[in-house]
Amino acid sequence: MSNLVSLLFRVLLALSIAAGAPAALAGPLYRVSLDTSALAGTVGYLDLGLNGPLDAAPTVARLGNFSGAFLEGGMTSGDVSGDVVNGVVLRNGPEWNFFDQLVTFGGLFSFDVEFDLGEGANGSLFSVAFVDDALNYLGAAGNVLEMNVVAGQSVELQLVDAAFASVAEVPEPAAWLLVASGLLLLAATRRLRQQR
Repeated sequence: MSNLVSLLFRVLLALSIAAGAPAALAGPLYRVSLDTSALAGTVGYLDLGLNGPLDAAPTVARLGNFSGAFLEGGMTSGDVSGDVVNGVVLRNGPEWNFFDQLVTFGGLFSFDVEFDLGEGANGSLFSVAFVDDALNYLGAAGNVLEMNVVAGQSVELQLVDAAFASVAEVPEPAAWLLVASGLLLLAATRRLRQQR
């Protein structure tokens, strides 16, 4: 019976490690904040894109946790799916890949973005811009934020217009918390062995 309990405990430990592995392998998560107070009262589109050269490494941008004054209506082009309620997925397909959400500018908009990068030498560009109905830029001469993503390298952030955009990397759980949980598991294992 003791061997069966030991085997069961080891199987559960292996399953918990396997279940936590994808989270450990995930790339960093970024919180993007956009202050559109300078465009107060203007209706337009929040323009989000993920594009690269034809030989770019396969890249996926997962966006979620949207907040702001979003209106009904939006446009997608290329390899894009989702909405601001359920999250948006942009892939750097061979076409132009954009997600445009109708908004009322004037407040704060924010969302989280995470990148899944494939292997390859050429990267992709994640961009954020404000555009009107005719797709003319608002408030800036172009994108307000650009993030260059290349496999094996850290994300290169360029705040084209810092008056509109800011980005913060969401921190991983603190190291002391990981150490404490590891010590707790070791203590629990030792206690189980002593009880036998």
